[in-house]
Amino acid sequence: MELIRHLFVGFIILSQLHLGNGFLLACYFTNWAQYRDGASRFTANDIDPFLCTHLIFAFASIDERFQVVSTEDNDETAYKIFNDLKLKNHKLKTLLSVGGWIFGSARFNNVVSTQSTRRAFIKSVIHYLRQYNFDGVDIAWHYPGAKGNPAENKNLYTRLIVELKTSFVEEASDTQQYELMLVASMSAGKQLIDDSYEVSVISRHLDFIIVMTFDFHGPWNIFIGHHSPLRQNKNEHGDLQYLNVEYAVKYFRSQGSPGKKLLVGFATYGRSFKLQTTSWRIGAPANGPGPKGKYTNQPGTMAYYEICDFLKGADKHWNSVQKVPYAVKEGVWIGYDNVRSIDVKVNWLRAERFGGAVVWTLDLDDIVGSCREGYSPLVTRLKMELSVASGLQLKTLAMKTFLAMMAITQTA
Repeated sequence: MELIRHLFVGFIILSQLHLGNGFLLACYFTNWAQYRDGASRFTANDIDPFLCTHLIFAFASIDERFQVVSTEDNDETAYKIFNDLKLKNHKLKTLLSVGGWIFGSARFNNVVSTQSTRRAFIKSVIHYLRQYNFDGVDIAWHYPGAKGNPAENKNLYTRLIVELKTSFVEEASDTQQYELMLVASMSAGKQLIDDSYEVSVISRHLDFIIVMTFDFHGPWNIFIGHHSPLRQNKNEHGDLQYLNVEYAVKYFRSQGSPGKKLLVGFATYGRSFKLQTTSWRIGAPANGPGPKGKYTNQPGTMAYYEICDFLKGADKHWNSVQKVPYAVKEGVWIGYDNVRSIDVKVNWLRAERFGGAVVWTLDLDDIVGSCREGYSPLVTRLKMELSVASGLQLKTLAMKTFLAMMAITQTA
């Protein structure tokens, strides 16, 4: 009986382990959100240090000497505030994202072109991360295989990743410091994946891969489509069948990446279109982007807090195939994510045993109170669902262990 009592206590301890241990939740912070007006303004001071397991500061740049440099005048001050969040949450990890969509490929093309230029960049990365107390780097090259880039970039990108990892390991050994993390954000488009990444090789050298499973569709299209659908729609054929979360992340796995290293992208913004006709079904003709959001001020894009204002008086719909919501009002169509679609995507992510989620971005969630769902409701829901998933895994393991040990005691 005494042995059974100890086993039971051990089972209780196992079942109550920290719920966040199973999945990662990486969240981007953008250094330009500080320029928005009123309640939508967001700075490093506004970040909840316990909301995400990893925080990613976007973006740093690269100068003509292949050195990492800041992009805003007050970045160095923001770096300190950002990394001091680890004093409040000792489990938190912080990363610096280098590159981004606007930065493009030109400077990266020069960085990877020779061993000496790669070496100069890598040395700068290490120095910069240590100087400002980041735990790692996110290589945000959008994208090595993009149109107009050299065909050899696919192999040169691999060399950059391998050499970065090798240098991180050597630097940690030489200095007796923790090893810097190496992460990369990658396209979710099949053709760009094929043209840009030797997935089976680079995945061995990356701590995790951010699969940017959003912006599959947007106002650059001449037809309506959701920007982050879980699954293929019924009327999508040819290349359109690849433009969904499920296909993209599974494709990375099929190309050689371990599932546990893949983080699934979640967007806290929506993409909108002006309707060309009275039809609002997926694939219906579009007539350009929807109107600018009040705060984000970008045609065709709305933060979640702007979407909640749009939804007042709108016709709201749920796509039962793609598992995402959309809404129509006054000739404007918008696709977005809400707590329902997040629940569905996390259940799928858990069933597929992927590594977790990544959010673009913290400042586009509801930080102004428009949705009346609490502060940052999408990321909060994502955290809760990932934590519950982790907890279920731990409790299942604990129960199996307990029952197995009970069986042993009964046959002893």
